[in-house]
Amino acid sequence: MNILLCNGKGGTGKTTMTVLLAHALAEAGKKVAVLDRDPQGTATKWLNRIEDKTVSLYEHTKQYDAVFIDTPPHLKTLTPAIAGCSVAVLVCSPSPADIWTTLDTTEAIRPHLPAKSRLRILFNGVLANTILSRDLPEIAKQIGVKPLSTVITRRQCYQHAALYGWKALDQAAREEMFKAVLEIVTEK
Repeated sequence: MNILLCNGKGGTGKTTMTVLLAHALAEAGKKVAVLDRDPQGTATKWLNRIEDKTVSLYEHTKQYDAVFIDTPPHLKTLTPAIAGCSVAVLVCSPSPADIWTTLDTTEAIRPHLPAKSRLRILFNGVLANTILSRDLPEIAKQIGVKPLSTVITRRQCYQHAALYGWKALDQAAREEMFKAVLEIVTEK
């Protein structure tokens, strides 16, 4: 299964979600890799620098249960990455700029999705009990993409994970990641 995380805008949390969702699935006993298609190489640097090696960088000669694909924030570069994906996940924070770009991204990639692949939104960096968090289902309708029922709340430990790995996440953060990745890999 190839899981593409994308958005035409930088700063939505694509790399963080790519690496942490991959770790959540690896913690569940699956063989998982990350394919870093972003020229910045942040996912590669992250995985090379942390001690935990349960998630590896993608090698085309190896077999994996799932490959999480991190993408750059450029719509023009998404088309080749979309071709082999099983699921395309639009990572979007509940900010107007991210929502508008997510709409543009949806329109740009939808015609290129393989016939049996799914397109979903993962809302990231959500502050609980805010107007925008309450309106996420309506925002997803306006974008025209089904959201994951799991939202990722804003937590400092997600930033710490780039330095300290999966162990930086508290139990609540791990549960969010497990719920989101389970939804991504099991939904039909």
